[in-house]
Formats: sequence, structure tokens, C-alpha cells
Amino acid sequence: MTVQARRDSHDPHQSPEKTMARSSESPRSANAREQARKMQQEQERKQKLTSVLLRVGVVVVALAVVVGLTIFVLNRDDSGAAPSEGPAPAAANEQGGFVLSSSTELAEGDDLGQIDASNVEDPDSELPPGVAEREAGEAPHIIIYTDAYCIHCANFEAEHSAQMGEWLDEGLVTVEYRSVAYLSSSTNYPARAANAFACMAEESPESYSEYLGAVTANRVNNDEMSNDQLTQLADETFGADIGECIEDGTYRAFASYTTRHAQAAGIEGTPSVYVDEVSWADSERPFRELVDEHIEEYQSES
Repeated sequence: MTVQARRDSHDPHQSPEKTMARSSESPRSANAREQARKMQQEQERKQKLTSVLLRVGVVVVALAVVVGLTIFVLNRDDSGAAPSEGPAPAAANEQGGFVLSSSTELAEGDDLGQIDASNVEDPDSELPPGVAEREAGEAPHIIIYTDAYCIHCANFEAEHSAQMGEWLDEGLVTVEYRSVAYLSSSTNYPARAANAFACMAEESPESYSEYLGAVTANRVNNDEMSNDQLTQLADETFGADIGECIEDGTYRAFASYTTRHAQAAGIEGTPSVYVDEVSWADSERPFRELVDEHIEEYQSES
């Protein structure tokens, strides 16, 4: 043992208080240590919370992607862009319209056969083709450009389809529907619905008018109908088996053809309705009042 070690161990001047200070911690130091411990715990808690939020965020994003893809698939439903060439229903006329001579009968079409939507020329007349002044002895002719995704078209059908059915069955008017796909920037539903209408016109013409009215009016309550729903409505309500025609998009090119004709004729929106040569929108009169006037003129000639 060294001299210094012996001196330290036998130093009579070393006080008991100094010895205790070396062996214990002051209250201030203890508080500082406790605060540091709490700060560390808080930091760890925040890190855990951040980690949990990140994981939740990843799950939310993943779910959003799945939902987005689901909506996209439902909107596409039949997949693939519409072809420009394809068959036309037998009852269709040159403008892609279907003329009702009664609520359950379609007039004979123009036997279009195969059509090409990319080969439609602009008309020479100011009015859309087929829109003309009524000839003496002929019933008033109503032409309706309609889009199944158009809420105003839905309101029009909900309000007037029953009355038009009565006029048709009484032989007081003829009605022509030209189904277009104008509102197709975010969904292909207008084209799918127009295809379904053409399928019904071809396979079950006696149900064409009511089916078109029901599908179009449905837009008041729902955004759109899937191919399965269009098929189910045709089957359960009208007893028409058009599921394969709908799913195959048999008349999608025809829907494009009708739309192109409407655009070439200067139709800017839907519903665009004409009673003989008179545009309903330009007349600024209630639809029924306008039609009743033309019916009265027709009846006075009979």
C-alpha cells in the first residue's frame, strides 16, 4: 500500500458529510434524471404512434386503390373500347333511331346491315334529318335524343313516358328515340345502356319502349346500372333474354353511330326533343301543351 493510500484511509480531516455526498445523489439531479426518462418515454410513444399511423395510411391507400379499380371495372363493365363498325338492329333507321307506332310496336327500319360510325357525313339541312313539318293526314312525330346517364332525360321519362304511351296507343302520335352516348367522359354507361336498348329493339321490340323508359328513369335514383342489372331488368320485368347481347356489346358500334349522327346534326345536349319541326326547348312551352296543339291540328284534318 502506498503512502498516499494509507494517508487517504486514515485522513482524520475527512468529514462524514463529504463521504455521504459521494455516496448519494442530490434531489436536483434525481429530478433531472426523472425528466430525462419521461422525455425518452414520450419520444418512444410518439415514434410508435407515427409508425402505427404510417401503417394505417398504407392500408387506407391500398383500400382506395382497390375501390378505385372496382369502380373503374364497374364503369367499364364490358371492357374494351367500342368498335366503330358492327351490325345495326333491323328496326333502326338511318339516324340510328327507333320509331314507335304504338307503345309495343316498332316501325320497319332501313335495313342498315353493317354500319361504320367513323363514316358519318354532316347533313346539309339546318334541322336534324327526320325533323320536318308534319304532312297533312299524318300523326305528329316526336323525336327524342336521349342519354341514359342524363338526369334531365330521366326526369323527362318519369314525367312523360306514360302519357306518350297513351298517345301512341290512341294513334295520335309516333315517337322516335335516338339513344346517344354524350355523357361518356367518365363512364361508358350511356353506350352500354344504348347497346341494351338496341338489344331489346332487336330481340323483344314489344318491350323496347317500356324498357328504355324504365332504365332511363332509373337515373333519378341511381348513378347507373351494371350489365347484370340491365340483363336482370329485361329478364324479370319484361321476360326478354338479352343478356348475351348486352355482355357482348353487340350494338356498341351502333350506339357510336347514333351518337355521331346526332353530333353531326348539331345536337348539343340531351334531352333534345322535337315535335314535328318544332324544337321543344325553343318553343318555351310545356311539352304536353306543345304536343296537344299538334294533335289538335292533326285531328282537325281527319
